[in-house]
Parts: sequence; structure tokens; C-alpha cells
Amino acid sequence: MSTPPDDTGHETELRDRWSRPENADVLAALREALVGGGDWRGLLREWSQPWGTDNDLGGIPLAGTDLTGKDLKGVYLAYADLRECSLSGCDLSDASLTGADLSGAVLTGATLTGVNAGLCDLTGAELGDVRADDAVLARARLVRATLRGASLRRARLMAADLTDADLTDADLSSAVLVGAKTDGAVMSGTRLEGVRGGSLRP
Repeated sequence: MSTPPDDTGHETELRDRWSRPENADVLAALREALVGGGDWRGLLREWSQPWGTDNDLGGIPLAGTDLTGKDLKGVYLAYADLRECSLSGCDLSDASLTGADLSGAVLTGATLTGVNAGLCDLTGAELGDVRADDAVLARARLVRATLRGASLRRARLMAADLTDADLTDADLSSAVLVGAKTDGAVMSGTRLEGVRGGSLRP
């Protein structure tokens, strides 16, 4: 019988690399470039030689960073520390946010189309007017998250925790909510046509 992958070990590996003294300068340069609009992808390509990847920010500690309006399309941010980050208006389409900590983050008006955010922590996050059609949010924590006017069409929210979330005027058409927790969720004006599973009621 095969051994299941050690997700905890992978998470630790991703996060630990940023805490190594030899990577301190790279981390500081990346933070400055991300905030200031510099060529952070070029920095990543140089740092990741010989592979030359320009999208691997997995595990990076960016808590409290202002990344408003940044283009983060397709970026690998699995297990990143993005607590209380400002990501309003960001393009995170097709990004990987698996296991990332976005508790208290502000993502108002962000584009999350096709994002993979399974196991992501979005507790108390501001997600008003986000476009998250076809997003994967399986087992994500969205407790007390604000999703007013959000578009979550065809989103996969299997076993997600939406306890006390505000889904006012959100569009969950054809979303999958099998096993989702929805106790206390506010759903005034929420569109639920074609929703599969779950017990949401407008």
C-alpha cells in the first residue's frame, strides 16, 4: 500500500526556506518588489536557478503587506502567510492558495477565477464583490467572511466552513456545497440556482 503524501512536511519545507539566514536578502527584495511594483518575477527566476521559475512564492511570509491591485495571476502561494494583507483589486486568477492563511485579509473586488484555495483560512476576510467563478475552496475556512455581491458560480465549496458568513447578494449558481457548514450564514438575495449539496436557503 502506498504512503499518502505528507502535506505537513511540504508546508513546513515551503515556510522554512524563507526563514533561512541565507535567504533573508532575497525575501526582503521580493517584498520590496511586490509592494513597489518591481520585477519580482525576475528576482524569482534568478533565485531559483537552474529551474528558473517565476511564480513560486509558496510559504512566503507577507502578513500585513499592502498588495492592492497587484497582478498575481497564476502565482503559487500555497501555505503563504497572508494574514491581514490588503489584496483588493488583485488578479489572483488561476493562482494556488492551498493552505494559505488569509485570515482578516481584504480582497474586495479581487479576481479569484479558477483559484485553487482548498484548505485556505479566510476567517473574517473581506471578499465583497470578488469574482471567484470556478474557484476551488474545498475545506476552506470562511467563518465570518464577508462575501457580499461575490460571484462564486460553479465554485467548489465541499466541506467548507461558512459559519456566520455574509453571502448577501452573492451568486452561488451551480456551486457545489456538499458537506459545507452554513450555520448562521446570511443569505439575503443570494442566488442558489443549481446548487448541489448543502442546506443553504435564501
